[in-house]
Amino acid sequence: MTRKSWIISVLLVLVVSTAGIASNGTQIGTIGGRSTAMGSSFRGLADDWSAVFFNPAGLTQLGKITVGASLGTITPKGSYKPAPYGVYPTDCLITDEVDLEPKTFLVPAMGVFFKPAEKLVAGLGVFAPFGLGTEWDLIRLTDTYGNSEGISKKNEHFSDHQVICIQPTLAYDISDKLSVGLGGSYITGKMTIDQVVMVMNPFNEQIEAQQGVFITKWQGLQSLFPNLPSLSEIQNRLAVENNLSGDGSAIGVNIGMLYKINDKLRIGISAQYYTDLKLEGTIDQTIIPFGDMEKVTVMNTIPSQVFEGEEKKMEAIGLFYGKNNPKSWDVEADLPLPMTAGIGLAYKATPKLNLTLDASWTNWASWDEIDIIPKKAGYDTLTMKENWKDTWQIGAGAEFQVKKCLSILGGLYTVDTPCPDKSISPTILDPIRRWVLTGGLGYKKGKLAVNLTGEWVMFQDKELGSEDYEYDADDIPENYAGVYKFSAYVVTLATQIDL
Repeated sequence: MTRKSWIISVLLVLVVSTAGIASNGTQIGTIGGRSTAMGSSFRGLADDWSAVFFNPAGLTQLGKITVGASLGTITPKGSYKPAPYGVYPTDCLITDEVDLEPKTFLVPAMGVFFKPAEKLVAGLGVFAPFGLGTEWDLIRLTDTYGNSEGISKKNEHFSDHQVICIQPTLAYDISDKLSVGLGGSYITGKMTIDQVVMVMNPFNEQIEAQQGVFITKWQGLQSLFPNLPSLSEIQNRLAVENNLSGDGSAIGVNIGMLYKINDKLRIGISAQYYTDLKLEGTIDQTIIPFGDMEKVTVMNTIPSQVFEGEEKKMEAIGLFYGKNNPKSWDVEADLPLPMTAGIGLAYKATPKLNLTLDASWTNWASWDEIDIIPKKAGYDTLTMKENWKDTWQIGAGAEFQVKKCLSILGGLYTVDTPCPDKSISPTILDPIRRWVLTGGLGYKKGKLAVNLTGEWVMFQDKELGSEDYEYDADDIPENYAGVYKFSAYVVTLATQIDL
């Protein structure tokens, strides 16, 4: 690494230790109408176009030509009340309850399939397996901070993550009882992450929290120049704004098997695997110094040799000059897209009633440490510490034909959060176990089927106190302690036409 200024070197090391830079990767199962209404427990049934996602082996149950599409709207709601920092507190961190900025996310999906032979189905599915985002106002620089330029936007914690999968798929009936399916995926994705990190003032030295604030470098300067004003409490931490944007692509595979045990019971197994999403993008970083001209005036009188040279003296003075210092550099990263595998059962209890059970595992532990590598000499590799864990989703669903053309559907599923407390962040829309109640109506007449589905996503409140902050070696919080309250509502309209 080439020689950099001492202040910038410290800041670059500190910034990357914060959580949340890519922590909004959220798995989406809002694909199709019947499947969603049945609690996304569809691997064992898989008898409409959405099988291209849940279990491609089920596509052999389609007609000669099938066209399907769905559009989901996801509306998350929530609030976050930050806990005060237990080590080197700052008034810039809001400690009142803050509401999540209202947003509605659109989740489109579609599929087109045909039978070139009696036992073979070919087609194309397009869907969004991951995505969503959040927007918060958590940092506000007070008047005593003294910087008139400040943060570039009000909602400084912003995340948006979009992944689209284009999947050509084949399904084949090996026998009357067994079918298999295989899809090859091209994935394109983009992400934007903005956040403000309150790093330690480079004059501060890490100490035990209970001993209070000791400023070793500053104390040394004060012993030489007693007229140098003391650091105020707000100057313990320095605001640094980071904006990361990037896009990239990956490939994947979706495999499935569907076996008819008897006329009533079927079992389905499927798995989705993706290579890492190879992102290329840019980090825009702005150091936001304090405005304290009294300190600037006194520091100008201190000889350069006290700071080990004129350059370092000017950089130290720049910490209190109140003028923003922007930098920008290109980066690349391999972002893991987790593998998912699951098994499902479908039971035809009566000619009018279908019941399903489903269990699936997702390899979120692949989100351990993610390196952001600079493309330009003179910058360090930045490591995002996520430490996520694998999750299991368990669900059940039912479909009951009320009349010849009308069905009612319902379901329930639950999945734990992949994020541990030590890296929790308000960019995570499921900070605790998620319970989802689903339901819908299905209308089918002739070659046309239409489904309207609703999902109610429920969470218990989650609370972490000041003592639950995880600090790195430089006293930078690696998580966001506080009180989390979340819920979400999903409405999906889907249709299928058999030609």
